[in-house]
Amino acid sequence: MDLRVRFGLAGILVGLMAMAATPALAQHATSTQASEAPYSGSYYKRQLYVVTDMERALTLWRDVLGLQAGAITTSGPNSYSREVFNIPAEAQMRFCTLSAGPTQVRTMALLEVKGVPLPPKTGIRTTGAVINANGRLAEIIGKAKAMGLTVFGPRVLASVGQGDGTEQGFLDWDGNVIVLYEYPKSDPPSVR
Repeated sequence: MDLRVRFGLAGILVGLMAMAATPALAQHATSTQASEAPYSGSYYKRQLYVVTDMERALTLWRDVLGLQAGAITTSGPNSYSREVFNIPAEAQMRFCTLSAGPTQVRTMALLEVKGVPLPPKTGIRTTGAVINANGRLAEIIGKAKAMGLTVFGPRVLASVGQGDGTEQGFLDWDGNVIVLYEYPKSDPPSVR
């Protein structure tokens, strides 16, 4: 077969494949209308938990939950964290960011505070991380129990389109709340 004919047939085949794929691609495209105003709100960066032991905290966040830890850095005496978290000057602090894959980069952070007692977290809990267990809910809860963490009972989590799921929470060693959820058909993570 002549080389020009081969290239011509290959071009037609590629064009047909692209036309066939267009409806599938359109299903996943984000619709934006010309009349919609561009987003002008704030952008979310990360949540931070204060912990008393960085290495122990990483056994949960990195080794059990599967987040990817960045470098651990030492916070200096002029760190803004001292002011906003009300941390005394004599405390030693270290900081580490955590990512959840390539689209959720540095969305979580741990701030280790040593050398001063942290107040106990009693009464109403005021913050918590909500995490998609991504098919690993039973495994993660089993490991949290094995670590001696406080684990709350599961609840049915109703959904439109994803089937009934499960939500279940636990506390880390410092009283920080982590709530996991899982659906039979889960949405992909939001891009950040």
